[in-house]
Amino acid sequence: MTIEESYKRLQKEHRQLQEDYAQLNTMFEKMGRGYEEALNLFDQAMESSRMKTDFIQQISHEIRTPLNILCGFAQVFTSGMDFDEATQQEMKKGIVENTERITSLVNKMLELAEAGSCIPLERNEQVQAIQIAARAADNSCILQSTHLDFDLDISPEAETAMLTTAFAPATRALALLLDNAMKFTHPAEAAGGANAVKEKAHVVLRITLDDNMVIFAVEDTGIGIAPKESEHIFEEFVQLDNYYDGTGIGLTVARSIARRLGGDIKLDTNYSNGARFVYTLPI
Repeated sequence: MTIEESYKRLQKEHRQLQEDYAQLNTMFEKMGRGYEEALNLFDQAMESSRMKTDFIQQISHEIRTPLNILCGFAQVFTSGMDFDEATQQEMKKGIVENTERITSLVNKMLELAEAGSCIPLERNEQVQAIQIAARAADNSCILQSTHLDFDLDISPEAETAMLTTAFAPATRALALLLDNAMKFTHPAEAAGGANAVKEKAHVVLRITLDDNMVIFAVEDTGIGIAPKESEHIFEEFVQLDNYYDGTGIGLTVARSIARRLGGDIKLDTNYSNGARFVYTLPI
């Protein structure tokens, strides 16, 4: 083999080594990214598990308290003691309030249990879009909220729009969105918490029609949500800001209901003045 042939062979081997090194480098980079993604998924799973544990502990504690109160009232009523009318009325009021509290907590657990279901909900009621909005506003108590101004903006064609749906679930999903808006336009729970609201917040419920869908858009001037979190926030027990109290299941339940009614709920990632959730239902 001549010197020239040996040199060409060495050049070829050198190029091959460079290509092999580049491939190995690319492979290690992919492995590194995969490792980081796996760590992120693991962290998210651990956080979800922690939130689930916290939720169960919170519900257990919240149920135990009214149960103890009801047991106390039962013992008093069966003790044979005589009470004046005012005391009896006060005890009856306490029984009703704590019974409703337990019912609400049990319903919350049932909603969570059904959140992963794909079974469609029966749509056999004729209701107006405005009826759903009015009941949801009433159930969420947003009209009584003192830290924000609430407005309803309904387009002329949506004023008389009728839907074939399930009234109670459809209302529940919208009420959960209004609850979410109230929560994240309120000053953070922690003193001096990040993103605390300094001015009075504003929430708008806009109702419009698009083809064969009624659109309920809930806009708020709260802390907002990063576009990259637009799907993550709908997962169970996700809390993007720990300064705010909550269980992290409201959006999960709301989207589950919407989809089982033939609609959907999405975050409008183009909205930058807070958060805007778009809730659609078929007519």
